[in-house]
Amino acid sequence: MRTRDRKQKTPRVTRVFAVIGIVAACVGPIVLGAQTSNDTRAAILLTLPASTRALGLGEAWGAIADDESALFYNPAQLARVRGWSVGGSLQNYIASTTLGAFAIAVPLRRGTLGFGMQLLDYGSADEIVPAEGSGGQVGTPTGSTVTAEDMVFSVGYGIALGARHQLRVGGAIKYARQEVATYSGGALAGDIGAAYTFLNGWEMSAALQHMGSSLTLASVSAPLPVTWRAAVAAPLVTANAFALRPIAEVRQVSGADVTGVLAAEASWHTGTSGTLLSARAGYAFRGSTDARAPFTVGAGITLGRLQVDYAYEGFDLIGGATNRVGVRFAALPRSP
Repeated sequence: MRTRDRKQKTPRVTRVFAVIGIVAACVGPIVLGAQTSNDTRAAILLTLPASTRALGLGEAWGAIADDESALFYNPAQLARVRGWSVGGSLQNYIASTTLGAFAIAVPLRRGTLGFGMQLLDYGSADEIVPAEGSGGQVGTPTGSTVTAEDMVFSVGYGIALGARHQLRVGGAIKYARQEVATYSGGALAGDIGAAYTFLNGWEMSAALQHMGSSLTLASVSAPLPVTWRAAVAAPLVTANAFALRPIAEVRQVSGADVTGVLAAEASWHTGTSGTLLSARAGYAFRGSTDARAPFTVGAGITLGRLQVDYAYEGFDLIGGATNRVGVRFAALPRSP
C-alpha cells in the first residue's frame, strides 16, 4: 500500500480489518459488553483455542492437561509429559479465517521443556489505491493483495516436585506478533502456573497468563489480554474399561467478567492393545454478548502412540460452527 494513502482505506481494503473485528467480537467480554474502545486487548489470538482436546472441554484443560498443549494453558503441567511428544491442530475459524497451533514437549533433567506456535490467518483482500477526494470510497486496484495474521511463539518449562511428583510448577515466555497489510507490531509476555495432585485423586491448578508489554500496531497501542484461570478435576470414576472425569474451571481476562466452564471427559479401553476411545463435552457460562455457543463437544481415538482428536464449537449470535482436528504422537514415557 502506498505510503501517502495509508491513512485511507477503501471498503475492499477494509475487509481485512473488518474480519479482524468480527473475530475479536466473538471472544465476547474481551472487546464487547461494557468496555470502551480504550479497554480493547491486543493479540486476540492469545484468547482463542490452542488445542483440540481442550476445545472439546470448553478449554477447561488446565487441571488435567498431560500433553504438549499444556504450554498454552498451564506450563506447570508440562511436567506430566514424561516422554517427548509432538502435536498440532487446525480449524477453519469464523469469517474465513484459519486458526492453528503446534507444540512439542521434550523431557529435560527433572522437568519438561515445551516449544509452541499459534497462528490466526485472516486471509487477504485486494489492495486498492483510493482516488483523491473520494473519501476512500472509490479507488483503483493495484493488482496486489494485503494480508493479516497473528502469531505467537512460546517456550516453557515445567518441573515436578515431591516424592509422588504431586506438585508441579512452571513458566513460559512468549512473543506475540500481529501483521496487518504493511503494519506490524509485537510484544513479549510471560506465564506462570502451578498444579497439585492430592492423594485421593483430586487435581487442582492455577495459572496467570499473558503478562507483558503493550502491543503497538499502526500507532495504536493496546495491552495484552492478561488472564488468570483456576481449575479442579475430580478423581476418575471407573467401571471396568470405562472412566469418567468431571472438571470445572473459572477464568477472567483483564477488563472482562469472570466466566466458568463445567466439563467432563469419558474414556473407554476397547480391549485392543493400546486403543482408547474418548468423548468430551463442556458447558461455558459466558456473557450475553459472547457469540460462541455455550456447549462444546469432542472425541478422540488413541492407537498406540498416535492420537487423533476432533472438537466442535458453534456460534449462536452469528450462526455457523467450527470444527477442529488435531493429531499428536507421543514416545514411550521415561522412568520417573
